[in-house]
Amino acid sequence: MSRFSAPQKTLLVAMPLIVLLLIYLFPALTHSLGRSCGVAIALAIYWGAVCFGFGLTIIGPRNLKRLYTRPKTANTLNLALAILPVVLVFFAAFLPITATLTPRILLLATLFAIINGSAEELFWRGAFIRHFPQDARYAVAYPLVLFTTWHIALALIKGAQYQGGTLALIGGAAIMGLLWGVLAWRTKSIYLSTLSHIGVNMMAFPAVLLANG
Repeated sequence: MSRFSAPQKTLLVAMPLIVLLLIYLFPALTHSLGRSCGVAIALAIYWGAVCFGFGLTIIGPRNLKRLYTRPKTANTLNLALAILPVVLVFFAAFLPITATLTPRILLLATLFAIINGSAEELFWRGAFIRHFPQDARYAVAYPLVLFTTWHIALALIKGAQYQGGTLALIGGAAIMGLLWGVLAWRTKSIYLSTLSHIGVNMMAFPAVLLANG
């Protein structure tokens, strides 16, 4: 790995270890502390220490402005990559449950969507776009595999239910991760991918909250 810089080596080595830790942490905490408390603590660690903490450290605060730069021109393909996932999840996950939604569910889903979408795009797309701006293998493909794999941690939570089951959870993560990775790669920014991720989560999270009490 001599051809890689120190931050690149850190990303390539640390990310698989972080994924393995998450796959252990989520089911372990929910088993020992109960699902609600365990998930809350596990997510706090994931969002706070991993995504924002490690993400900001490896990216560098001075590089955030560049990562969140809004594309200067409205490219049709980029807009499609950002909007299409939100529309698809709206019809697949949100529309079927509209009659059962409550203001509390919508508020919680929106809050979680903003936190999760911002945190994950910073960590899974921003860090790799920052350090591998010219190499799609490491900026898109490598984090896509790890992003998809980390969702196994959510599937292993005892008693957790997901619309469409585990296959939909893992497969959806793979599809969305690919779209957001390509979008971030094309724009060299996580501005649109973050907005799209938040939008998708806002459409998907109400069903997750309803299914899991």
